[in-house]
Amino acid sequence: MKRIGIVGGTFDPIHLGHVALIQSAAASGRLDRVMVLPAGIPPHSYKSVERTAFAAYRFVMVQKALDGMDRVDVSNLEILRQGGSYTIDTLRQLRRSGFQDDELVLIYGSDILMNMHTWKEPGQLLKEASLFLARRGGDDPADLQSQIDRMRREYGARIEVFNAPQIELSSTMVREAIAKGESLAGMLPEKVVKFIHKHKLYMPNDPVFDLPSSLKLMLRQFERELWPILTMKRLLHSLNVCRLSVKLAAAHGLSLEKAAIAGLLHDCAKDLPIEEQLDLARRAGDPLLLEPALAHGPAGVMLARSQFKITDPQILQAIRCHTTGCHDMSDLDRVVFIADKVEPARTYQNLDEIRRLAPVNLRAAMRVCLDEIGLYLEREGIPAHPYSTAAYDSTDDQL
Repeated sequence: MKRIGIVGGTFDPIHLGHVALIQSAAASGRLDRVMVLPAGIPPHSYKSVERTAFAAYRFVMVQKALDGMDRVDVSNLEILRQGGSYTIDTLRQLRRSGFQDDELVLIYGSDILMNMHTWKEPGQLLKEASLFLARRGGDDPADLQSQIDRMRREYGARIEVFNAPQIELSSTMVREAIAKGESLAGMLPEKVVKFIHKHKLYMPNDPVFDLPSSLKLMLRQFERELWPILTMKRLLHSLNVCRLSVKLAAAHGLSLEKAAIAGLLHDCAKDLPIEEQLDLARRAGDPLLLEPALAHGPAGVMLARSQFKITDPQILQAIRCHTTGCHDMSDLDRVVFIADKVEPARTYQNLDEIRRLAPVNLRAAMRVCLDEIGLYLEREGIPAHPYSTAAYDSTDDQL
């Protein structure tokens, strides 16, 4: 039997206080492994409007923060489970998935004792797992012992304590510092800082946070369904395109819902085996896109219909033409096309002008974007696709 430490949390984002807790628990010598489980849809976010970042961002930040830490693993178990991430449900799932004979040990700061009675099924939870609590320098030993004794009396809790550094930090403090443009030194691991800057996370003007709660929940569910069929790099790209599409749609008075869904699903078929992409593209009935590099557009239309139950023709059209463009593109088509090319993590040359124009003049941004694509194709000796030529001509006519 092994002792498996469990650290759950939203990690929005993971900060040096989290890292110190995990590192101290792993180094205590009293656990065989430590498993860190970022929440998928936190229970509070499941019920109300929240500003929690998408799960993939939080998962990768945790991976980066804990990279190389001995005997520590990061799990997506809670992210891939439907519904809210309740601890008791996680323990039961772990019991069903290979940890039947192991001792599960929940790792927290000692302050958790103050509100654990409000959790879902606390009595059953404390039968399933023991507690491994961080004793920090500011804790009053007598008060802590009193809380431990109370939990033992009320729930029969099995509790151990370990020493961990006292770091006065919270994810809320980090997000507020980002919103104010303040330095993150001493708050986050450097790899996490770079990731946040690269993907422009936690910006105060991100309109995705202000979407209706029902739509945000739908996008989180779509993200969960995309997780097994996209590489992590592609999923992060899709989330970036979703967020930028919403921002551009807000700037131009377009449907935020359609922009969000089209942006998130635009590449939904791109990591399928190429033969599967081509088969789906044939069924979509668009012979001009039956090429390995282009088939994911019409294939994505078919997948969006079948797996994600999308029937809106404007959303499906934006997915279909996001790579090549097409004749008489709608503003929604342009938004997704441009967002795909210039989302925050893109590092191609000459993107600044497109990024400057996109919020104020979609057609002008589209023209510059098509010009850049044309120059690239010319350098590579690749002929322009007929749909791209049609998109260029129709954009030129409208300027």
